[in-house]
Amino acid sequence: MPEVADYATMTDREKYLFDLQGFLVVAGFLSKEEVKAINDALDANEDRRGEFGPPHQTAEGLKGKWDIFRLYSGLLTWPKPWCQPFRDLLAHPKLIPYCNTIFGRGWRLDHGVDAASAVIGCSGLHLHGYGNAELDGSRYHKYQNGRIRCALTVFQFQLADVNPGDGGLVVIPGSHKANFPLPKHIRYYEYDREVVYNPTAKAGDMIIFNEATTHGTIPWKGKGERRVLFFRYVPKYFSWVPSTYQTSQPEWVSELTEAQQAVLEPPYVYDHPLIEDDGETVVRPRTDQSI
Repeated sequence: MPEVADYATMTDREKYLFDLQGFLVVAGFLSKEEVKAINDALDANEDRRGEFGPPHQTAEGLKGKWDIFRLYSGLLTWPKPWCQPFRDLLAHPKLIPYCNTIFGRGWRLDHGVDAASAVIGCSGLHLHGYGNAELDGSRYHKYQNGRIRCALTVFQFQLADVNPGDGGLVVIPGSHKANFPLPKHIRYYEYDREVVYNPTAKAGDMIIFNEATTHGTIPWKGKGERRVLFFRYVPKYFSWVPSTYQTSQPEWVSELTEAQQAVLEPPYVYDHPLIEDDGETVVRPRTDQSI
């Protein structure tokens, strides 16, 4: 019988699978009520949804009937009450142990919070993420002294079911440790497709994947809308994009809990607030800021 997540810690089973595969499916992370609140917020703000064509070249193997996908952004600053379900996820009590295990002591939100949707026939996105094939301090997976440490990592919350054959997110298990460049024919999903895995998931499941893990999407064939929510986190000292808040934060941040505010801090090491597994936020002395 598989070990079940207890959400108070990242279990030995989960650490093994994440370290082995470069991704992890956590079943039932969000409650039905949380999924409904998020979907209700998106439904109430369809006027804020943008439409985008494929951001990169769409190869024949990834081409669907439609090239357009839809993206909701700026979710943390939507009018109340619609912003609240997304703010609640910033330092969700169940999320904290995963981030503390993957990033170490101190981590922050990177990028914006986005939700993506696609209808049947939507094209896929070429595979990317290159493991150890190139030196890149912005995306990595390391194991040392009994600890996992990662750079940019994506936490994808499923807002609708993904059944076998539906498409959507794909990953290459183990590719976060690859030492050779990603072949072009795999990048564009032309052949050797058997190495590419399309995870199934239920609404409320969370899929974690390291940005170094080769990932992308294949054309969506599901009966309903594909709808997912993205939170991206990094170690406390790191930033992929220009820090959203620089050295000061907008007034609305004062409405958040201490833990949620800590997640929105700019990148630095000394005196960075740390979130313990129980949700308590502390600032350790500079002599105790180990990562």
